[in-house]
Amino acid sequence: MQAARPDQSAALFKVVLGLALYVVTSALILRFATDGHHHSTIWPGNGIILALLLNSSAAIRQPILCLTFAADIFAKSIVWPWTPWFFASAFLNVAEIAWVASLARLYTSHDKPFGSARTVLNFMLLAGLAIPFIIATPAALVSCTAYDGTFSLSFWSWFFSTSFGLLIFTPTFTALFGGHFLQDLTDNGSYSLWKVGAVLLCQAALSALVFSRNKYPLLFIPAEALIISSLLIGETGAALSFMIITIAGLVCTIGGIGPLGLIHTDRLGRDVMLQIYLFILLLTERPVSSILMSKRALIKRLTAREQMLTLAMINAADSILSFDRDWICRWAGGASLSLLGVANENLPTLRLCDILESHNREVITLMETFFDAEQCVAILEIIAPHTRDTTIELNFRKVFDAGTAVAAIATIHDVTRRKRKEDDIARQSESDPMTGLLNRAGFQKRINALFDSAYSDFSLAYIDADHFKDINDQYGHDAGDTVLKTIAARISRQTRETDIVSRFGGDEFVLAITRNQKDALATLERIVQAIHNDPVTLDTGETILVSISCGVAPYSVGVSVESLLRQADGALYEAKKAGRNRACGLSAVIVSPPPRAS
Repeated sequence: MQAARPDQSAALFKVVLGLALYVVTSALILRFATDGHHHSTIWPGNGIILALLLNSSAAIRQPILCLTFAADIFAKSIVWPWTPWFFASAFLNVAEIAWVASLARLYTSHDKPFGSARTVLNFMLLAGLAIPFIIATPAALVSCTAYDGTFSLSFWSWFFSTSFGLLIFTPTFTALFGGHFLQDLTDNGSYSLWKVGAVLLCQAALSALVFSRNKYPLLFIPAEALIISSLLIGETGAALSFMIITIAGLVCTIGGIGPLGLIHTDRLGRDVMLQIYLFILLLTERPVSSILMSKRALIKRLTAREQMLTLAMINAADSILSFDRDWICRWAGGASLSLLGVANENLPTLRLCDILESHNREVITLMETFFDAEQCVAILEIIAPHTRDTTIELNFRKVFDAGTAVAAIATIHDVTRRKRKEDDIARQSESDPMTGLLNRAGFQKRINALFDSAYSDFSLAYIDADHFKDINDQYGHDAGDTVLKTIAARISRQTRETDIVSRFGGDEFVLAITRNQKDALATLERIVQAIHNDPVTLDTGETILVSISCGVAPYSVGVSVESLLRQADGALYEAKKAGRNRACGLSAVIVSPPPRAS
């Protein structure tokens, strides 16, 4: 309840202020701008009440209209002798205001009246021209009947006066009653309140000077100054400037001085010329200034968004690059320095292959085929050019103009962690968990790659632990596992990185030795000796004398992996027949280690 009372007090204050302004301005206009027989040159009261309605809740709009009806009669009664026609005139004023207010949604943008050039234009066409034109017909009949005037003169007098009242005064008083008048004046950003006041003061002085000089008709100057004012101090400032011009012109014209005083006609004729001047000024300047202000607001929004984008790119973990069809970088943003080793400002004019420091087949193929391919997206995964420890992924997407791909946007991000996880998963799926060697699947992948490389000088060896079942039976499976781990470690120490070492299962090991059969047999001899000459020590402290048997088969063109394994397995069988603890090739060359020193 306590919070509601200040709001109610503020609403009541606005209503009282609006009605008081209506009475005062109407009385002054009737006193100084009319002759008692014709309508005023301009009628600001309707614009004031409309602005009050736009800033009031729906619950009090009807009471405001009723009070306006009474205020209109009261203002006329102060200045003119009372007549029953005051009721008809007041009714038409209130009807016009109510009609315009009911259509306020057409010129209200985001609950703020006159928030854009479009809403201003809607307001001018509908509220400022169409509705006053319709209301002017019955109003002219009232004026003709009450004051013995002509219909056409009464029609146009009413139309121009109420139209100008709505168009000129409503925007300014809307900001005033809305409580954001000073904010709107300084919302342009570059001018403080005192500078805005200085601009308005200059506008007032210039308008007074132009409208008070009879010798030189410089009526074009206020229009130019009005556009400058709108650019300097914004839409609300421009509306206030137009009010200043209107008041200056009205005062001087009523006094019979200024450029309009040079016209050889009566006061009514000068008033009509002033209305025509204001009408032309209104139709030329207000839409132009509104459009200019909307463009400025758009530029401000775009600038703000660009600043937000720049801030986001500065803190981004990814890099974004734009390339033309020749793969020359035109724009770069984001974390290019950390991902590519090159700062954003140094990337434009560089080609993609130079940025990646790579001329591998994948990069070249992408550059040759991307723009001609049907796919709009391409993905490339490579090692970062400035460090071997980072893997980056580049996502390319085409940019189209009139249906033609004219550019490409590349989004680059660090996938090192994902790549490592993938590698770990691949290693786990291809590795023997006990010995750490390749399993059968891992061996198959590596040997297929060796076959695909057309490397012809290698041999395949099949290795089996001698009497391994007896070890398990006598010492237990834990001892058997220790023996297998020891054999795996000693095989690995006797082979090279280019060799393929795997455990197929149980006590079976398969090797691909990238040497000819003779050198492969020499390698197997060292392996046999390394295992036989050094007993395996168990966790219990016991030692076991272990030996292996090996069979080796050389690769020849046209032989499959399966055939080569069968040949090596056959050679292993020959080694076992020959007494185990030895290596045997297909040519029945048996290599056995010398007796172990006692």
